[in-house]
This record gives sequence, C-alpha cells and structure tokens, in this order.
Amino acid sequence: MRTSIFTALLATFALAVSAADTVLTPGGHRLATNVKEVPAGGRVAHVGNDIHVIDANGTVLHIATPSVRGSPTAAAVSPEETGWVAFASWLNTGAPIGSFKASWTVPPMPASQHGQTLFLFNSIEPATGDAIMQPYGGSAAGGGQFWSVATWYLYMDQTFFTTPVQVSVGQTLDGIVELVGTSGSTFTYNSQFTNIGGTSLTIAGSEQLAWATITLEAYAVTTASDYPTGSTVFSGTNLELSSGVFPSVSWSTQSDPADGLSTTINVEGSTSATITIKY
Repeated sequence: MRTSIFTALLATFALAVSAADTVLTPGGHRLATNVKEVPAGGRVAHVGNDIHVIDANGTVLHIATPSVRGSPTAAAVSPEETGWVAFASWLNTGAPIGSFKASWTVPPMPASQHGQTLFLFNSIEPATGDAIMQPYGGSAAGGGQFWSVATWYLYMDQTFFTTPVQVSVGQTLDGIVELVGTSGSTFTYNSQFTNIGGTSLTIAGSEQLAWATITLEAYAVTTASDYPTGSTVFSGTNLELSSGVFPSVSWSTQSDPADGLSTTINVEGSTSATITIKY
C-alpha cells in the first residue's frame, strides 16, 4: 500500500474485520497490531528506521518498525472492485507542495447496507507511492452506520489515525494537508479538517509528499445502492507550492464506468478547482 497522509470521511456498515488479527484501514485489511490511534494533541515522528507515536506531553507511547513497502500506483478497477474506485490526481515535479485544500459536504446515507465501508478524502503521497496522509474516518478507528471523519497516516505496513468524529449528512468538510516545516531532506506535515476539532495530525521527519489526490475508496460494495445517491463535489480545491506559487495543474482521472462511478474535472487548475465524483 502507498504511503500517504489525508483527511477523510468514512462510513462503515459492518464490523470492519476480516480475521481475528486484522482490521480494515484506508490501505485495506491490515494487522491490528500495526494500527495505532494517536491521542488528541499527539503526533507521529520518523526517528531513524522507526516511527514514534508521541502524546501532547512529549511522551513516546509506541514505537513501530515499518517492514513492507507497497505498490506505488492504483490499479484500474473491475465491477464492484474494492480499493480506489474513482479518483483525480496530480503529480508534482517542482517545489514541494505547501498546502492542498478541498471542501465537500457529507453525502446521503446509502439506501442499502451490505457490510460496505466507504472513504472519501483528499490526500498527498510521496512520488514513490509508499505512504499516504489524508483526513478521513471509520474502519479500524471504529465507526458505524453513520459518517465520521479522522486524519490518517499510512507508511509501509504501519497505520496511524486520530479519534473519529461523527458528522451529519449535509455538513461541510474542509480538509487540508500542509507542509509546516523542513529539516534537511525531511519534511513535517499537518493534516486536519480545519472546521472540525480533534482531527489534527502532525507527521515529522517524512519524505516529501508529491502526489495529490481526491478519492473515493470502497470495500465490500455489492450493489449500486450501497453507495450514496447523487454525487460529491470537491470545491475550492487549492494546491499551493511551498514557494507560494499556484502551479499549472491538469488533473488526471480514474473512473469505474462498469459500476456507474465517474470522476469529472469541472474546473481545472490549482486555484478553486472543482472535482465531482458521481455515484
């Protein structure tokens, strides 16, 4: 699985477990022992080959040693496939991304419930594709037959998340991933929903994140009615480089026409771009 950091919206309609020792995450089912909640005010830091979970007082709560690097790309999907089923993306090759923002609203609940789990998020990953940071919710972090939000950080076989916060249908979500510091060849990022408390997560000592995405990720979907009706519009999508420049951006898209899922770029660019994922 790719490494990334992200803000995400999630709903899960069944116990998110495939086996006694695994839990469902934005990277699919992973060992429960490699999935850790970060307490409010805490952070995650790369220290040598390890990753430390640190609380608000600076106490190290957990030390993880990543051991598996994953696939850097998302594969095309087949009918009712799991994983990234629809998304837009852009790979940065210039100065580091300074911030990536997007706003959307919590969609309606799906008409049917067959044990599916859905994620919607904006994220940034390194060009190597071995990490992900994003704001979103549910799964191993808990959740239920409702939408919730959290921030997640995936690195190799390790997963970290903030405590999910339940949200309401129609509620506005403002997700951001931003570069907050550099030290030599390492980077410090923060990701959160700026309008929802308790979702902030800082990652120190990361590799550079260069691949920006807007994504619908799904697991255990069996029928079209397992998705919400209508579409989700990611508006006010702004991507600014650390140099203060808004680059020329042409978004690439992935859709799943066999299941009626589509990704449309309504407004191109890095300022006030609009991207729609239709169910």
